[in-house]
Amino acid sequence: MPGEKRSVEYEMIMNNNYAQSSLPITAKLSESYKLYAENWTQSFPLNQALAQQKIIVQASAEQKIDIVAASLRSDVDKNIPNNSTKDENKFALIIGNEDYKSQQPGLSDEINVEFASNDATVFKEYCQKTFGVPDANIIFLLNATAGKMSQAIDKLNLMIKAKNGEASVIVYYAGHGLPDEITKVPYLIPVDVSGSNISSGIKLSYLYTKLTQFPSKQVTVFLDACFTGGGREAGLLAARGVKVTPKQDALKGNIVVFTASSGDQSSLPWKEKQHGMFTYFLLKKFQENNGNFYFEDLDNFLRDKVTLESVRVNNKEQNPQLLKSTETEINWKELKLNY
Repeated sequence: MPGEKRSVEYEMIMNNNYAQSSLPITAKLSESYKLYAENWTQSFPLNQALAQQKIIVQASAEQKIDIVAASLRSDVDKNIPNNSTKDENKFALIIGNEDYKSQQPGLSDEINVEFASNDATVFKEYCQKTFGVPDANIIFLLNATAGKMSQAIDKLNLMIKAKNGEASVIVYYAGHGLPDEITKVPYLIPVDVSGSNISSGIKLSYLYTKLTQFPSKQVTVFLDACFTGGGREAGLLAARGVKVTPKQDALKGNIVVFTASSGDQSSLPWKEKQHGMFTYFLLKKFQENNGNFYFEDLDNFLRDKVTLESVRVNNKEQNPQLLKSTETEINWKELKLNY
């Protein structure tokens, strides 16, 4: 537990075959969340009786780290279905942009996208454990700048190209979205981009183009963001009272997109569950069905659950939406993430 102390005594007997002048000792520490443990290493000279030396490692007040409550409170963060099979043709890009204030000190705390980091972190676990995406095929970013997001999208684009039509791609984004007030073109907003320099963000159409530039088996995008100027607590344009219904360009290529909200709605949080409302029910579907479901079932589930619970919890409408390309119009209902 945080602040708990342990004393470990271990007797070492060295013989003359060991030629080094000192003995390095490492204590490898781990815990289930893989976020809070740090290994301990020290080297001891051999001209003293190590068996008589008492080594005490204990936490100090400065070293104590509080475990993030979010990872303990939500039911979808635990009991994640585990599929031991890994598919080298599966790839994932996962971005959670929560902390905008640190990059833009003039913003208020309400501008941050509450729980976006937890959303992305747990989504990554489902990709690893439930959907069999190899760790090496996952690009994972928290609080990403425009440069890092662009580099990640370009890298995924080349990975898809390298697979010659065999790649199955999952993209997840939680964070701010924003439309250009004049053109109504929607953008993904990195943490170092504000409403006043939206052109420095990532055009949603650019993301779709890079994902479908080369042939692939399947591209699935999940967006827990709205593109109206609103947000989970406050939008980047909230101070100006702006809400714009974003423009929707026709999708091209083998792609299906699940979005958290429709029209000029905001994508809202569920504080009790420590997730975005859309992401919570998305993960819930993953958990309940062991990742084995058709897109038609997922679409119906999200529309039913999110629409009702948003009114119950946030007193606001939030209607998830499914977007599909001409190429996926016929068979989208029968697509799956696990196959």
